[in-house]
Amino acid sequence: MKRYISLLFLFFLFTGITSAQEKKAPNFILKGTFSGKHAHAIFLSYKDDHGKNIEHKAYLSNGAFTFRGFISSPVYAFVRSDKKIVPNSPDVSNAVEIFLSPGNMTISLMENDFANAVLMGSPMQDEWIKLLTLYRPVNKIKDSLYKASFAISRGGNTPKNHVAVMALGAKIDKCNLQIDQIDYSYIGSHTNSYLSAYLLSNSMQMDMRLDSIEMFYNLFSQPVKKSVEGKAISKIILNRKAAMVGSVGRMPLGTNLDGSRFNPQTFKIDNYLLIYFWAGWANDNVYLKSVYNKYQSKGLKILAVSTEPFKKMWRDSVKKERIGMWQNIFSDPVANLDTFYNIRQMAPSLVLLVDKNRRIIGRYRGVNKLYKMDYNEEPLGLLDKKLATLISR
Repeated sequence: MKRYISLLFLFFLFTGITSAQEKKAPNFILKGTFSGKHAHAIFLSYKDDHGKNIEHKAYLSNGAFTFRGFISSPVYAFVRSDKKIVPNSPDVSNAVEIFLSPGNMTISLMENDFANAVLMGSPMQDEWIKLLTLYRPVNKIKDSLYKASFAISRGGNTPKNHVAVMALGAKIDKCNLQIDQIDYSYIGSHTNSYLSAYLLSNSMQMDMRLDSIEMFYNLFSQPVKKSVEGKAISKIILNRKAAMVGSVGRMPLGTNLDGSRFNPQTFKIDNYLLIYFWAGWANDNVYLKSVYNKYQSKGLKILAVSTEPFKKMWRDSVKKERIGMWQNIFSDPVANLDTFYNIRQMAPSLVLLVDKNRRIIGRYRGVNKLYKMDYNEEPLGLLDKKLATLISR
């Protein structure tokens, strides 16, 4: 929903799916009708109160289907048919996001037009439909900007076209900021809303600062905090705090360059350690090489953790960047980096300064104009000054 198009499918593709059989008695019924000729079954997916994914399958009978299940609170859900226009790929026209609520609901679906599905009986869905009216003026402008950008792109990647596309992209970014402000205003004024928790969870995907997340989360009522999204937000807050300055750092897990497993228990910190999260497209190797050469003899080590998606890319990047003198590992799995360290694949590099007791004493970010540093992060350029102060003691 909103602008998180890719998240529609990543939500279910990259997490395990639990059987639809639930132990608790059903507290919702979703009855639906389907108009079309090609589908044989409809699927309904959502998360339970433990954060696990539940998927139901209902076969069509004379164009009708029924789902029964248990949800501890109103939740985001995903409905799709077994018909795919393009095999082995997400079929947007036959998939739609909805919000389930306990109780009796109905939904009407039309083949190749799930975007216009009508869901009745869910208060959370009704709330979402009202919020969409606030997005509509901004989204209308965004749509026109995207169309203009695509039209220019079709003319070829010339310098003139590139400048024009970049200018339109900047305007699209401003529209996204407007939508963010609509969300923040809604969250702050609807603290008893399960939709507010959903909006906050989505905002967290866009590098939202931890202090802002906590501020909004603390406004929520207890039922919202205990909801599926509320629990997920609480867990992420705790994990991010665990990687903040003053905490004992969680050592990453992964694979060494020679293919063996990295063992954090036997990895010795002589004096200070830099846990450095990087990738070929987001690194500060030139700066860190100078820092390493300056303080290596004083007991400084670097544990370089790759955020590359593939091992071959990682090994090629290590060779190209000439950083084999550091301890290099391929993170296992990469997806957990955001959970445990607040670092995303496409984010700027992150450096944690850790003392010999494995306590985080500094958190530094590489340069990226689009990234908003968290409240206890500093620019990477200040790392040298910090080390000079520490080692001179």
